[in-house]
Amino acid sequence: MNYICLTCSESENIPLNVVRDFDRMDQGDRAVPPQFTCESCGGAMYPEYYKGIHGYEYRVSDRLENKEVEGNSK
Repeated sequence: MNYICLTCSESENIPLNVVRDFDRMDQGDRAVPPQFTCESCGGAMYPEYYKGIHGYEYRVSDRLENKEVEGNSK
């Protein structure tokens, strides 16, 4: 599963079984995907595409669009 850093745009391949294990353990906000930290810069990693075990779909493109909108509104 490909994750993209929201800070430096590095990508990292995280095994699907690891992502699913984190998804199962998370009792927090189900609208937030399992997240990891970038080994290059320490920034937040977001899945390129992931359909979670609770049916939510996460796309880094959606997150980047929201980030651009937030940046333009300030």
